[in-house]
Amino acid sequence: MKYLDQQQIKALLSMSECIAVMRNLFSLDPEKDLINPLRPKMMLPNGGILGMMPASIQPYGVMGIKIISVYLQNYEKGLSSHQGIIHLFDAENGMLLLSMDADEVTAIRTAAVSALMTDLLAEDNAKTLCLIGTGTQAVTHLEAIRLVRPINRVQVWSKNQANVERFVQEQSLHHNDIELIACQSAEAAVKEADIVCTLTSSAEPLVFNPWLKANVHVNAVGASTPNFRELAPEIIFDSDVFVDNYESASNEAGDLILAVGDKAKVRPLIKGDIHEILTKPDLVDKSRKTLFKSLGLAIEDIAVAHYCWQKIT
Repeated sequence: MKYLDQQQIKALLSMSECIAVMRNLFSLDPEKDLINPLRPKMMLPNGGILGMMPASIQPYGVMGIKIISVYLQNYEKGLSSHQGIIHLFDAENGMLLLSMDADEVTAIRTAAVSALMTDLLAEDNAKTLCLIGTGTQAVTHLEAIRLVRPINRVQVWSKNQANVERFVQEQSLHHNDIELIACQSAEAAVKEADIVCTLTSSAEPLVFNPWLKANVHVNAVGASTPNFRELAPEIIFDSDVFVDNYESASNEAGDLILAVGDKAKVRPLIKGDIHEILTKPDLVDKSRKTLFKSLGLAIEDIAVAHYCWQKIT
């Protein structure tokens, strides 16, 4: 059994490769090829969460599990909010094949899925990107979205203005061919953006519908619990809503659940999932406001682990 640390994962898996891995994964039949049960979570008295995310990808012949801790206040200690491990098993004999750092995989594959959905849903000439949040996901989303759209301007905001200034300064070194702007408000960051990525752990809405362009594409990536949300309800009702998984969205997507007030009412909000968009492109009208509510799935982690396993064997 081999273990891959963060640096080894970065060397094995480029963002462009990961986008392709995600496209191939979601092209599989979710009923026949994938097993992805709703993830159990253990809530701790100190606000921490231990999540267990099992999955199986039948055509790949593998199964696995991601075990991850979520401590949202870790940034105050200079630690990642998401830490854990992914174990990949042979689905035929149960043999453990590979273990790898979950934090790095989560950072890359989450942004890769957003990029895939941006490619499927955003207008082809989308050039202005808004990032709400300045953590790890902001870094990887900036890299990923640039691979699928001709971004030349990035408007950045978070609640901590010092973090915004730092992010813009640091990322300007890596993306010196585009304009990065530190915004003083969420409204200023969102206005005139063609693509908006919300990447926070906010419990209350940060983005409101009047600020958004009529044909904007939104990747709502943070707020992955039923009682947290980043978007005002009007955005949900005014958008074509797409998700990674219907069951996860109905049980975990606070942006959707809080908008309608009942988990049972979430499904009618949803126009399609990723597999349906890939197989039924007529579902998409890029002239409309589109919303992808990302929750992150264990099959994404296992697909990445399988890809890395193939590269080292």
